[in-house]
Amino acid sequence: MNPQLQILIALQDILFLIREAKDPTQKKALDKIGLRMDNLTSLESTRADLESQLRLSILGEYNRVRQRYGRIVAPVIKGICYGCFVKIPSAIDTDEDRNESLHRCENCGMFLYWVEK
Repeated sequence: MNPQLQILIALQDILFLIREAKDPTQKKALDKIGLRMDNLTSLESTRADLESQLRLSILGEYNRVRQRYGRIVAPVIKGICYGCFVKIPSAIDTDEDRNESLHRCENCGMFLYWVEK
């Protein structure tokens, strides 16, 4: 898998964790089941470190997509973008090495990764 794509997927996970840690309702629910989210500074530090590893051109696109949707990447399952549920062009979808390069959905603009069939 493309290293930049791996960073984007990790960033999305970190952003969801940060969002949950900042939401008082979510924090209370997580505390109740024993998952403590006390180290928000560590999550923010990890987010900043991952963002610094992105190429500048990708970082700009990442920021635009994140501001618009709150999500960065979307899985493609059976040729469908699960960010907007639009069919991906078959030329990209049938490429064997499709996860080795960065692709964005032509409809929603999210970065795409293919889930193996």
